[in-house]
Amino acid sequence: MKRFSHWVLMALLGSLLLACTGAPLLASMAPRSVNVSAERLQQAIAERFPIKQRLADVLELEVLPPRVSLLPASNRLATDIDLNVADRLMGGRYSGTIALDFGLRFESSDNTIRMTGARVNRVSMAGVPEPYQTAITRNVPRLAERLFDNRVLHQFSEKDLSLVNGLGLEPGEISVTPEGLKVTLVPRPLSRNP
Repeated sequence: MKRFSHWVLMALLGSLLLACTGAPLLASMAPRSVNVSAERLQQAIAERFPIKQRLADVLELEVLPPRVSLLPASNRLATDIDLNVADRLMGGRYSGTIALDFGLRFESSDNTIRMTGARVNRVSMAGVPEPYQTAITRNVPRLAERLFDNRVLHQFSEKDLSLVNGLGLEPGEISVTPEGLKVTLVPRPLSRNP
């Protein structure tokens, strides 16, 4: 994540230097958005995985790094996620894939980029006994949506955003483009200015 943060800061540095000169004309010419390539996005998301979680003391779930696809027409990202499940009662181990899509949002209260509106599109589990298939089909999408919705993908430190905040800006809308993400910088509300 540090590489992602530093890349974003370097992209903003040029605009920050212009704005810090105090010249209103130069400040108004400063870029108001930052682009993040699909490759950098994939790398940044992969750093937040694997996720390990126990479900009801019965199942142990390991979620491996996702493969990310861009969906610019719907302003969402799609992911195929491999997972491993261990059944602690019966001793079974299974592997599978979940396909889901989600949007992104910036949460200013803790300086995070979060998943939003997670929707599971497909669940497939190999080798699961027939009695469990119905339970998986019915319950895994709901559990996965709960696990991923509002999940933090990145958190900026105060230091990361100090230069941007000094200009009175903060990350705003996050748009999915054919090349990656476009993060719009918006005026920071006066009540949160340092």
